[in-house]
Amino acid sequence: MKKIVLAASMFVALSAPAFVTPVAAKQRTVIEQLPAEIVDHNYINGVKVIVADTATKKMAELEAKATEKRAESGLAAYSESENTIPADQYSGVPFAAMMPAVMQDVTRKWGLTQERGGKALDLVVTIENIKTANAGMALLMGSSDELSGEVAVVDPVTQAQLGSFYVQVVNSHGGLAGLAMRGSGIREKLVEEFALESSRILTGSTKKDWKKRVKAADKAAEAASKSSTGA
Repeated sequence: MKKIVLAASMFVALSAPAFVTPVAAKQRTVIEQLPAEIVDHNYINGVKVIVADTATKKMAELEAKATEKRAESGLAAYSESENTIPADQYSGVPFAAMMPAVMQDVTRKWGLTQERGGKALDLVVTIENIKTANAGMALLMGSSDELSGEVAVVDPVTQAQLGSFYVQVVNSHGGLAGLAMRGSGIREKLVEEFALESSRILTGSTKKDWKKRVKAADKAAEAASKSSTGA
């Protein structure tokens, strides 16, 4: 009996996926270079989302799930008249409303704000592919979440295109541990990483610079909080 148990254990160990943690692979390609004078001297005026035919089927499935989540939260159906969306409600709003909100959140962290000054920009994002990992495949040989598309940077006044770039976010998962670490809010996480890569291009920054910016933003927020409370 012991020999049988040992053999079974060895089989499970050998057949299990070699990787069990999620790996984020993010790629960005500049198609049309932004004018040097507006790099890191801009802020997002608006974001328009276009879903290409290649992504409509999967997007429809995700939109249906978002509607279900909103209903489960006891909230009324989403209305386009809602100007501000609380971050804790992102999972229950349509992609075309959620993505602009997340893009604004992330670019603000990078210091791309109207208060700081610079050129106002509109982003026209064409989503070409969106997919979520298949749990069964992830357990056997790995699967991934993906969001990819082209971003056109447009002058909101003249509507002239100032530049463009392509972003692809691929988060791979394998094994039970990998799926557990994946968590929920996959759609929002993909958009946040997409926005992060976009911000690096809009600011001409590196990952190292990103850490510095976040640290500075956190310090500023802490100082502002202490100032408002009189601490």
